[in-house]
Amino acid sequence: MLKSYQKHSLVTRISQIITLTFSTVLTAPTLKNIVALLLAMLCLTGISSVRHLYDCFLGTFQSKTLNSYYHTLEIVGAKLNKLEVCVLYQLWQLPQLTELLAQYPLLFLVDDTLQPKFGQKFAHVKVLHDHARHRGQEFVNAHDFVTLALAFPLRKPHEPQSVQYFMVPFACHMYQPDGDSKLKMVADMAQQALQVIGDQQHIILECDSWYPKKDVLDFVKDHGNVDFIANIRKDTALYQLPQRTGRPGRPRKYGQKFKSTEIALTDQDDHYAVGMTKCMTKLFGQAVWIIRSQNRHEGERLFISTLPAQDLPELTPHKGGFWRILDYYDQRWKIETYFYEIKKFWSFGEYQVRSQNKIEGLHFIANLAYLLTQLLPQIQPDWQELQEQGTSARKNMLSHAITAERIFTSLALSAQKHKNSRVILQFILDMGSRTTKNKQIL
Repeated sequence: MLKSYQKHSLVTRISQIITLTFSTVLTAPTLKNIVALLLAMLCLTGISSVRHLYDCFLGTFQSKTLNSYYHTLEIVGAKLNKLEVCVLYQLWQLPQLTELLAQYPLLFLVDDTLQPKFGQKFAHVKVLHDHARHRGQEFVNAHDFVTLALAFPLRKPHEPQSVQYFMVPFACHMYQPDGDSKLKMVADMAQQALQVIGDQQHIILECDSWYPKKDVLDFVKDHGNVDFIANIRKDTALYQLPQRTGRPGRPRKYGQKFKSTEIALTDQDDHYAVGMTKCMTKLFGQAVWIIRSQNRHEGERLFISTLPAQDLPELTPHKGGFWRILDYYDQRWKIETYFYEIKKFWSFGEYQVRSQNKIEGLHFIANLAYLLTQLLPQIQPDWQELQEQGTSARKNMLSHAITAERIFTSLALSAQKHKNSRVILQFILDMGSRTTKNKQIL
């Protein structure tokens, strides 16, 4: 009975997923440690350190030392690129995520996030500019993590005419002040993703106004299946389309220069007044579409698209023109939500490991935990009821299920080994005291 139950348990399913995904890259002991770390991150909240994971979960899950888990993080960080490709390869095999990609583009979402740290003993920590001033300071002593996320189109459960994008983190690497620029890091991560996706799938790369620069733009220009939708600086040079004069000599590449304020605002909704024009910029050597958006609270913003609105399949019925382009750009906000959730529900900012490999390894496993909470309701019939729930509710449900399975499995094993009821009673008392201790720590 116990073996039959374990075959269908959530813990066993998660272990099978991890083994299937990484068995070609990692050894069996390392895979077991990753599963244990993953389950600990799903079960616990307020994660303050790896030692906290060990004291509250790992130490009772399997007979391994604390140092073995630190060693696992080092291995994961050293093989990070290969492991990220393994995850994407498995995602690319799921029909639940890829069935609409023939009609809708795959989105590459790009951004970075600062994580303030105290002291100088963490690898590559440096005083960096915080453009959002999350801590009220213009400069903070921090790590910077550059992230590329992928967004897959899915039908909305109760609105079959509408499409929503499902975001998964693909690569998250620590920026090294003395290493490659963040633009080069993004281009390399995107190129790595294309090794799995191929050059036939239509892709739209989306980013905020910091990233439309050389390496990122060169990546878009070098791949015919990649388009670009982004926020751009308000002082970006704009030029009218060049006019043919019929005179001898090379024709003009750019027309007359104009200001963004000259783009007429031709439509509006409850919040924004919007206008669009087709023009030339120094960002691309081809005509692009510039959307000017004005709001009394946010001021004026400019957006760029290498695709005309009519070439974008609609996400929401009856949305056309520049509203359709803005509808696609709104999907970029999902990566901001991810940054909030990974720090809020997985306490990523509290990490205390210091080397780059261990920090990136810990972040990679936290990303796996985040991915499972998002993915299981999509692919497992038993968890489909959680599709309408938020990340916090999904994590809590998985935590309760894993904890219940651990208690039931341990109790059943104890009952099989011992006929004396006192032994079983003592096990229940020990488990209760351990649970109380964990709650006090949390």
